[in-house]
Amino acid sequence: MINWPIDQPTLTAETSSGRLTLRPLLESDIEPVFNACQDLTISAFTRVPYPYDLEMATDFVRESSVAYRNHVSATFAIELNGEFAGTIGLHSLQLGDHLAEVGYWVVEHFRGRGICTSALKMISELSLDVMGFRRIEALANFDNLPSQKVLERAGFNRDALLKNRATKSDGTQIDMALYSISRD
Repeated sequence: MINWPIDQPTLTAETSSGRLTLRPLLESDIEPVFNACQDLTISAFTRVPYPYDLEMATDFVRESSVAYRNHVSATFAIELNGEFAGTIGLHSLQLGDHLAEVGYWVVEHFRGRGICTSALKMISELSLDVMGFRRIEALANFDNLPSQKVLERAGFNRDALLKNRATKSDGTQIDMALYSISRD
């Protein structure tokens, strides 16, 4: 059984880069989400569309609390020393199988500082040790080597290469690397 907290928790950790916080998204995150999603790298390696408009950011932020209350997903803002640095979340939940998928993106000037690896460790601990998920999966674009390295540094294992697993908005089929972490 999944132990879904009634209120979405806030997680904090001290890292070599400073105080890292994972917290529920807030109205004040709409503009930072919008600004971050103008980065073509985010749309190239995630399901975030491009162009990304302010209405999309508003919907993303506002719908996250409803999705959490309905046990559909758990999306967190990533903050470093109080500054918005990206998002990370559990989605594609299969509660009966104790399975979730994790996805993330980080604002460009925060990349390469270990923030995403730390955030991934934090959400993995929450989902596996507190919520009772037994397996967390992640899909990384086969060409996104930095994301694959993040997953490996966070303790995820590469399980497979999934040929033609995802379709981009232009219709291009891409291969995805499947990673997972689990508890027995």
